Order: sequence, then C-alpha cells, then structure tokens
Amino acid sequence: MRLTSREKEILEVLKKEPLISQDELAHRFGIARSSVAVHISNLIKKGVILGKGYVFNEQVSVVVFGESYIAVDIRGQGKDATIDVNSRGFALEISKVFANFGVNVKIITMVGNDVPGTEILSSLQKDEIDTSNIYRHPEKRSCRKVFVNGELAFEEGFTWEDYEKAVNAREWVILNCEWFVVEPRFQEELHSRLLNRNEVKFLPRICSYKFLKYPEEIPEYLSDCSLVVLGVDCLEDLELYAAKALEIASNGRSNFFITDGKSKLVYSNNSDPKDFPLLPNQSFGSRDSLALLLAGIVCGLACGYPIRQAIRIGLGTVSAVK
Repeated sequence: MRLTSREKEILEVLKKEPLISQDELAHRFGIARSSVAVHISNLIKKGVILGKGYVFNEQVSVVVFGESYIAVDIRGQGKDATIDVNSRGFALEISKVFANFGVNVKIITMVGNDVPGTEILSSLQKDEIDTSNIYRHPEKRSCRKVFVNGELAFEEGFTWEDYEKAVNAREWVILNCEWFVVEPRFQEELHSRLLNRNEVKFLPRICSYKFLKYPEEIPEYLSDCSLVVLGVDCLEDLELYAAKALEIASNGRSNFFITDGKSKLVYSNNSDPKDFPLLPNQSFGSRDSLALLLAGIVCGLACGYPIRQAIRIGLGTVSAVK
C-alpha cells in the first residue's frame, strides 16, 4: 500500500500509542486537527487501518485488473456433446490464486447488471475475495464466450472504452496498491495512462506476462513493468530472448522471468541472468500457464521470499492447477 510520508508518520505513532487523541496527534506534528482526521480517513480508505479502533492491516495489497466472463464449453458433436457453463477469466482465476495464499487482493473487472454478473460476483465471494471494486455496466450484458472443443468460437464482450470506466472509477485503488497485476490485453493502455500521471510520485509494481513467438520483439512498454513473465516455444528462443531481456533490464527496473516450460526458467534483472532448471514433473505449457506462474511468483515476492523461493512458489502454483 502506497502511503505519503505524513501518513507513515501518523501510522507509526498509532501503532505505538493506539489510544492517542487526534488533538494530541495534531499538536505533535504541528498540523490542524482537521488535517489529522483527513490523514486517518485516507489510511482507512487505503485499508491500512480497519475502522476507528485503529486495528491495523499488515497484509501486502495486490490489485488484479482483467477480464471476467461466463464461459460456455462445448466438447464433442451432436448428441454426444457435453456442454459446461462456468465463470472464468484472468481477473477471477488469478485473484483466487492470491486469495488461496492469504494475500490481500482487490479485483477490478467489469460485469453486466444481470444474472451472469451476479453469478461471477458470487463465485468470488465464496472465496472471500473483495468484490467492492468490480464495475457493473449499467447497459451492457456480462461478457460471454463460447468455446467449441477448446477453441473460441463466439464472444460477446466489452470494449477498452468500457473498461476505462472501471479504471476511472477505481483509479485510487490502483495508485495505492503495492502490486498491480494486469492482464496482457490491457497492459499497453494502462502503461500509457499510469506513466502519464505526472502528479503521482509513486507507482505500484506493475506486473504482467506475454507469450512471444519468434521473431516477435519484446514490447517496449514491458520495460517499464517491475515484473514480467515471458513464455517461448523452445530452448533456442529462450536463450535469444533471455539476452534481449537482460539488455532491457540493465537499463531499467524490470525483472524478467523467461521460460519454455520444458527445460528451464531464466531470471534476468540488472545483473547476470540466473538459470533455474525445470524438473520433469515441473514442465508445463509455456503459452497457457504463464498467468499462473506470474501469480505464484508475485505471491512469493509480495510475502518477502527471495527470488529462488518465489520461483518455486510460481512453479508449484502451475503444477497445482495442471
């Protein structure tokens, strides 16, 4: 959670002296009592203080931004076909990973003001995930996708202009979290929006992922992310993109995790890259499982584990869902 210097000072005093009055805080910091009230109100809004009794929330905060939808899965043909309907999407699936790890996660997504939208909210609430920042579109229906034998066949969804309404309404949540995990389809738009906020001194650690098909280049906007997971097809591509990621990381603040899902995972930041060989039982689809790998690594780092352990948590997350 991003706090101002004054908020941090007040928070430290409240931890040591929970019974201190706002008048005493005002006198100690040489500010008006009304200013103290505003600071405390902001601490409550940011989730650091849970109410007037000064109960403190020490959990790391993560915000997940992405799509949620009702999936219709059709497999087989004719009378032998099976049809399943369930809630799905990056925002739902990744939020549930964080919730399972006990991380304080907030979800920003969009649903319609309809029965499927209520079903999506219910599926999150069953996992005790905060749904207060989900935007319900007043006019459009919730997103629906029809998959036939695993392939997307039909889609009814929202545009970026629709999702931008959710961002506008919940921007303060994004700007006051520690880790901001973004679905790739929204990464470029949000990257531009956040970096153009000149009045914001601190930005959250922006995290995303992307599968690269050679000779595709690593998008420039990913260089401003704090944490990026990249997937490639083969070992040869892995070595090539690891070198490119190291060059990007050496000029910025990015941490790249690159894998082919079969041989190894390479971690590159502003120092020498580190190789983490994958055991036979750790192999996974380098295209389909990147979101889970990202969520697990972020969970590990957010909870204070070193890189090696965070990678283990990420690989364990993928294995648990395979």
